[in-house]
Amino acid sequence: MASTGEHFLVTGAAGCIGAWTLRLLLDSGATVTASDLVNDLRRFQLISLGRAAGEIDFVSLDVTKTQDVVELIQDRGITHVVHLAGLQIPFCAANPPLGAAVNVGGTINIFEAVKACKRRVGLAYASSVAVFGSSSQPPAGVVGDSSPLQPDTHYGVYKAANEGTARIYAAGDGIGSVGLRPFVVYGPGRDQGLTSDPTHAMLAAARGAPYHIKFGGNLLLTYAPDCARAFIGAARAAADSSEAICLNVPGQRTSVAALVDLITEFVPEAAGLLTFGTTPIRFPSLLAAPALPAVTGEVSNCPLGEGVQLTIDHFRKALSAGILPGP
Repeated sequence: MASTGEHFLVTGAAGCIGAWTLRLLLDSGATVTASDLVNDLRRFQLISLGRAAGEIDFVSLDVTKTQDVVELIQDRGITHVVHLAGLQIPFCAANPPLGAAVNVGGTINIFEAVKACKRRVGLAYASSVAVFGSSSQPPAGVVGDSSPLQPDTHYGVYKAANEGTARIYAAGDGIGSVGLRPFVVYGPGRDQGLTSDPTHAMLAAARGAPYHIKFGGNLLLTYAPDCARAFIGAARAAADSSEAICLNVPGQRTSVAALVDLITEFVPEAAGLLTFGTTPIRFPSLLAAPALPAVTGEVSNCPLGEGVQLTIDHFRKALSAGILPGP
């Protein structure tokens, strides 16, 4: 159960990890305020299988507006922030100035708001595997928490900048934070972004529809609820810290070909409907032992077979309930 006196703010609550973070906090009895640019909680309703969104304390928030962020954290008495608001790789590439304003400027505004509180606020924020750049670059796809950052996309550069921002606020203002670098997140609600194809394939299998995964190679896959749990634990850990820590989120390594075989093992009728490309995705998939458990305590890392089956079963329930459209 939640600790007495905790009040979480989840930015980017309309996204996949944000929706899961929101649901898990509510399930635990925590007090939580959800924010995003627009009040669109379709993903929350999907992962909650129709749970009413009316029970959610939702605030429309543009993280690029400094004063709005400061006032929200101060006025609500926020004790923990899970900062997930941001634009993903394709949107940053299409509009780099907007991507920088949201991903970099928005994160700076979160730190400014915590600084203005003049009290401890546990802050966890989303970095990304994209800070390491292409898996074809050193260190040959094997990354650890302290591996060199070599971003080669606008998005990766913005996330690397956020890690630098965290270090500056820790050194200059004593603001502790934990940045987490998810690799490829999958599960209900993961329907947007470059690496959402594995989840789209699971949904297609549940629908009995064809789907082509646009890439091949190897992936490090993290089940979305496990990723959300990591962010919640990171925010709690940061509340007692004055350091800037950035850590990789563990997952399960597999090839795209093996993933397709696993999906069709659970949905035999999908055999032949799922195909995939030959070009490997440009992210590392080999992870050195992460230090996350030492910071947050026990870390969930769902076995891939279990996570795929849970995802397909969830999609089947959502299709049956009409929460998702059929084929």
